[in-house]
Amino acid sequence: MFARRTLLFLGSLASFPLAALHPQTDNAQQSAAFSLSGLVHDEGNTPISSAELRLARKGEAARLVRSGPDGRFTFSGIQSGDVELSVRRMGYKAVTRNIQVNAASTSSPVDVSLRTVATDVSDVLVEGEDTKLHEFYERRSHNNFGKYFDGAEIMKRDPRLMSEILRTVPGASIGASTRIGNRVLLRGCKPTIWVNGMKAFGAEVDEVANPTDIAGMEVYLSWAGLPPQFQDRENPGCGAIILWTRDR
Repeated sequence: MFARRTLLFLGSLASFPLAALHPQTDNAQQSAAFSLSGLVHDEGNTPISSAELRLARKGEAARLVRSGPDGRFTFSGIQSGDVELSVRRMGYKAVTRNIQVNAASTSSPVDVSLRTVATDVSDVLVEGEDTKLHEFYERRSHNNFGKYFDGAEIMKRDPRLMSEILRTVPGASIGASTRIGNRVLLRGCKPTIWVNGMKAFGAEVDEVANPTDIAGMEVYLSWAGLPPQFQDRENPGCGAIILWTRDR
């Protein structure tokens, strides 16, 4: 009887390490980061450069990249799970894909084919009729503390990144970011980014906006003149960049 109990005890010890490994393996898979790469081309398989790619996941700031001269793109450091990939380029019909990021899906490049569209008639956008821009135009008329850029001026400048517009703003400094696009400081302080009245937690302006999507941008170097609803109590006195997107 004693020998039988000893064998049972030893057997339970032998199986314990195997069972303990399962949660560690699951955690390792969940924390693994992947790279999502691919190619953007037209119907004739000609690479499309400077296509705007937006990778979005609920609860996270969207990530933005542009395709290179060879049409290729890469998003790095993506956690596993479902994401939405949107691709657009002037003169082509935009496409959106839902992708489940895992070892299998990222092992092969993503192939994105854009179809050309007719461009004989330009899109007409009456920004003054966009209700969410009423505050923007009101403040531009009466608030001298802010710096304002409307959609027409942004299109005229045709920046590659939204942060490039800020090079003309006194007190703004632009530097290379370790993530997407540039890092922006206003008077040496990281501003809070707002998009259509919603706070983009910890985001840089280039991570949440493409120049072609913006109908208006407000820049406040500090809390001076900054509307109360945009004063971030977690980032006191650091100013803000407020973005208003076009209605599509």
